[in-house]
This record gives sequence, structure tokens and C-alpha cells, in this order.
Amino acid sequence: LKSFEIARTKPRIKEAAAKAARPKMAGQPVTNPLSQTGPSHMAPSADGLQFFTPGQAPQASQPGHLGPQPGSMGQMGGQIGGQIGGQMGQMGGQQGSMGGPIAGPIGGPIGGPSQAGSFPPPNYSYDDDVDNEPPLLEELGINVEHILLRMQGVALFKKLDEEILRDADLSGPLMICLTLGLALLLAGKLQFGYVYGLAAGGSFGICCLINVMSQKEGIDLYRTMSILGYGLIPIVFLAIFGIIVSLKSSFGSVMAAICIAWATASSSRFFAIAIHMQDQRWLVAYPVGLVYTFFTLITIF
Repeated sequence: LKSFEIARTKPRIKEAAAKAARPKMAGQPVTNPLSQTGPSHMAPSADGLQFFTPGQAPQASQPGHLGPQPGSMGQMGGQIGGQIGGQMGQMGGQQGSMGGPIAGPIGGPIGGPSQAGSFPPPNYSYDDDVDNEPPLLEELGINVEHILLRMQGVALFKKLDEEILRDADLSGPLMICLTLGLALLLAGKLQFGYVYGLAAGGSFGICCLINVMSQKEGIDLYRTMSILGYGLIPIVFLAIFGIIVSLKSSFGSVMAAICIAWATASSSRFFAIAIHMQDQRWLVAYPVGLVYTFFTLITIF
């Protein structure tokens, strides 16, 4: 019975102690620490804990305290921010100075005079005047009048000026060599390679010889080939005559000698006028005559 009574009295004792403690907590406001905004200082509580109380500034840390110091941190942040800001400003200024002269001429013609929906008219400029263009032969350096005058000077022994002989060309000589090769072909002789090979070799030899003999001025290979080419006109007449009549006879030999003398006299006269070698004309005529003799042998045989 005693143990039963003790068990019934224990809950009553706990309820009486709880009722005695309730009046002490009544009337005290309950605050939520998470609803506080702004800095607050720490106030010690009865249990030894510190809480922030609104309305008062925090106290400065004591000497030797390891907490953060706002003054030193602000000074360091200012120095770092100033250096970075200065460098970025300098880089921006350089980019601005570079973009100014580029954007000026580009943006000016694009955005300046043009308007929305309108485009400037195309600007066409023709540098070549079609109506006053020179002929094609003149652009190629082929003077037909001078070619005809040189042919007349060889075929008809017509006197030519020094200016015409200095204005050398290879159009006439190439046409004469082609005509000689065609005439030999019609006579049954395919001699194009011999004709052009002998013309090139003979021109090189005559050019070297005349430059050695000349005391006033020399001559180039281009003019030498031009003069020797025009001198082949009598040999062309002989080749055309050989299509009809056989040249392997006494009559053919006489005709060959006449054509050799004719070609040699015309070419030596051209050389003498072109490089002022009137006193040495017949010395030049000998090697020139040898060259035309080889062409005559090709034509006959």
C-alpha cells in the first residue's frame, strides 16, 4: 500500500513544480533572432551566451584579438581596386583611340549620306577609250608599212632610211622563211627544220662577226636576224622557180649564182646603213654570202 501511494503522489509533485515555474516566464516577450536586420552588439545572457541586440553598434576588438579589422581591410581593397581600375581604364583608352580612325572612315560613308531605303548610284569608270584604240597590229609592234618598204628595198633595190632599218622586226622574216619552206615542200622537199636552223645559226655567227669588225657601234641579234631574213627574198624566188623548172642544170646554177649575189648585196647594204659600216661593207658581204649559199644549196638539192 505504501508503494502504491508513493506512485500516485509523484505525478502530483511534478505538476505542482511546473505550475510554480510558469508565472516566472509570463510577461517576457519572445523575439526571433532571424528577424533582426542590421548589425547589433553581443549582450551576455545568464547562461554565458552572447546575442546581438538591435540599436547599438558593435564594440571594437581588444588589442591582441584575432578578429577582422575593418580599417585595414578597406585600405587593402582600395589599393587593389585602384590598380585594377587604372589598368582597365588605360586599356579602354587605347582601344578607343584605335577604334576612332577605323570607325570614322567606315561609318562615315556608310551611315552618313545614305538614307533608309535609298542606295547610291553605281560609279562606272572606263579608262580605255574604245573609239580611239590603236589597231591590233600596232599594239603587237607590227608595222606593215615598214615591212613593205624593206621588202621593196630588197626586191627593187630601193633606198631605205636609217630609221626604217633600225626599227627591226621578225614578222617579215618569219613570213619569208615560211614561204621558202612551203615552196620547197611543193617541190617535194621537206626542209622546214633546215631553214629555221640555218637562219638561227647564221644570224648568231654574223652578229658576232659584225660586232668584232665594227669600230663605232655594234648590232644586236634581233636586228641581225631581221636583216638576214629580208635578204632571203631572192632565195624564195629561186625556190618558187624550182617548182616549175628543175634547178639541177646549168641554167639552175646560173640562176642560183644571181640570187646569191642579189641577196648578199641587199643584206650588206642594210648592215652598212644600220651600223655605219660603209667602208667595211664588202668585208661583211663575204660571210653573208656564205650564209645565202647554204640556203641556195638546200633549195637546189
